[in-house]
Amino acid sequence: MGASVLHNEFGFFGNGDLKNGSDGFSFASEYVSSGGPLPNRDFGYLKINGGGGGTGIGSYKFYPDVTDGRILNKNYQQITYMKTLTLDSDGNKSGGHIGMVPYDKNNNRIDQRSLGGRGDTTLSRDLNAGDSYIYITSNSGWSYSATYHQRMPILYPATHPEYNHAHEYTRIGHGSYNLYYSTAGPELTDQGDYRLTLTNGNAGTAVTFPDIGYDTPSGTPISNGRAGSTYMYGNYMHTYPTDWTRKYATYTTMGNFGMGNYMPWGVKYLKFLILRNYTYRTGPNDGSFAIANMFVGPQMDGKDYSQILT
Repeated sequence: MGASVLHNEFGFFGNGDLKNGSDGFSFASEYVSSGGPLPNRDFGYLKINGGGGGTGIGSYKFYPDVTDGRILNKNYQQITYMKTLTLDSDGNKSGGHIGMVPYDKNNNRIDQRSLGGRGDTTLSRDLNAGDSYIYITSNSGWSYSATYHQRMPILYPATHPEYNHAHEYTRIGHGSYNLYYSTAGPELTDQGDYRLTLTNGNAGTAVTFPDIGYDTPSGTPISNGRAGSTYMYGNYMHTYPTDWTRKYATYTTMGNFGMGNYMPWGVKYLKFLILRNYTYRTGPNDGSFAIANMFVGPQMDGKDYSQILT
């Protein structure tokens, strides 16, 4: 799974070329059997009426070639073709977010709040259940935002069997335990480290650190988990032209997908994703658009699939 593309397959998304109609893409309004973007490989397209920004997720899974959720062994390219079919009654085309949804080996959707890359540092003091504060070595890169979902401390206990890789993927702080710190942000102490005051989130009520079942002594890695892009939007296009347009993204390394085109740490598999007409979701939503050839595959020897996808 994820090692190669067989000669009789169209990438790793099952039915990505729509040879079997809309199978696997139940979010479409209609399947149209001809008129796709590639005359030599025309299996039609998916038509979507309006959309309202609603989330559409494919049912087929793509398993990238990843070691231990940490090392990407191949470069991958995702490609989607899209076009506006009819304008809405305000005269707007369609447009919006297309990409993938990542999941870990336990079938949890990976949220960027569970990914490091921001505020990466360590605990400057031991952290125990019942503590009201978290003490960190550095405040560099930590958010002071008034928005609570930007203020999540996420931890990487050394003895945890899954979440012990510093500043990569963890669900301790977001997922298994949701932790927040106050709008005061990291406060400088007399000892030269920084104090985070634990709160319950938006309300700002003081809370204490829960018993997570793993020790978090001084030196334990910690990052600032932040919300942002809910999914990976590598094939995003603000406005879809009225002619078939090819959009692609290349993934060459692991990281926090909220910070660029990264395959996320901790990923086991991904699914196709579209936010239907998200750009114009507040409009009349009475236009329509088409997508086709939902492809993902390894990029080998500099090839970019421009030949097999034309």
